[in-house]
Amino acid sequence: MSLVEQQPAYVLHSRAWRETSVIVDLFTLYSGRVALIVKGARKSSGKQAAKVALLQPFTPLIVSFSGRGELRTAHQIDAAGPPLSMLGQRLYSGLYANELLLKLLAIDDAHENLFAYYQTLLGELANKLPLEQCLRPFEVHLMDELGYHIALDKEFETGAPIQADGYYQLRPLQGLCLFEGQTSSLPLIKGSSLLNLAAGDYTNQECLKYAKYMARANLDQLLGGQQLRSRTFFQAMADQTHSSDQGDN
Repeated sequence: MSLVEQQPAYVLHSRAWRETSVIVDLFTLYSGRVALIVKGARKSSGKQAAKVALLQPFTPLIVSFSGRGELRTAHQIDAAGPPLSMLGQRLYSGLYANELLLKLLAIDDAHENLFAYYQTLLGELANKLPLEQCLRPFEVHLMDELGYHIALDKEFETGAPIQADGYYQLRPLQGLCLFEGQTSSLPLIKGSSLLNLAAGDYTNQECLKYAKYMARANLDQLLGGQQLRSRTFFQAMADQTHSSDQGDN
C-alpha cells in the first residue's frame, strides 16, 4: 500500500458516502487530482467538530493518504491556512475553475505549475481583482498544461507572424489563421488584440472579449459537449442581476 504524506491540496468537489463518510476530489501539488474516502468525516468526536467542515472548496489543506487505484483512503487532513472568502460572482468563478480541473485533469497526473497558477487565481478572486483579468490567464495556463498551447503571435499553419492590422479566425485546439475572405460565420479577431494578449496584456476590454471567446471555444472542444454547472449558475446570476437593474430603472 503506497503512502503519500503531508501534501498540499485543495478540495474540488465532495459528496456524502455511506452513513458518516465523504468522498472528496482533491487537486494536490505532487499527485495532481486524487479521490479520497474520508472515513467518519461527518461524525463529531467528543469536543472535535466533524471533519467535513474542513472539506470545503478554497481552504488550503495538508493531506496524507494511501492506496492504489482511483479511490484512496485519507489518513490525515489538516488546514494549512484560513479558508478564502468568496461571494457572488467570485464564488461561482472559483467553482468554475474547480469544475474545469475536475473534468479535464486525469487522476494521478501531476501539474505543479498549474497548482501554483490555481493558487494565484484563488488569491486574486479573494482579493477582488477584476474577474475577467483573473480567469482568462488561468484558462490559458490550463490549456498549456494540458498540452494545447495556442500561439497568439503567429499563424499555426504557416508560422507567419500575426499582423497588427490583420484579422484572424480561431481553429479550436489548433491555432489562428489569417482571414482573407469577404464574409464569415466565425468571429474575426483583430491582430493587434492577439499581439497584446500574446504579450500578457489582459487589461484591455476588447482583448478580454477575444480572450473569453477563444477560451470558451477551446475548452468546449476539450469538454466534448459536457455542460459546466458553474457556468449555468453564473449566467443565471448575471441574468437575475440584469433583470433587477431593469426593474430599478
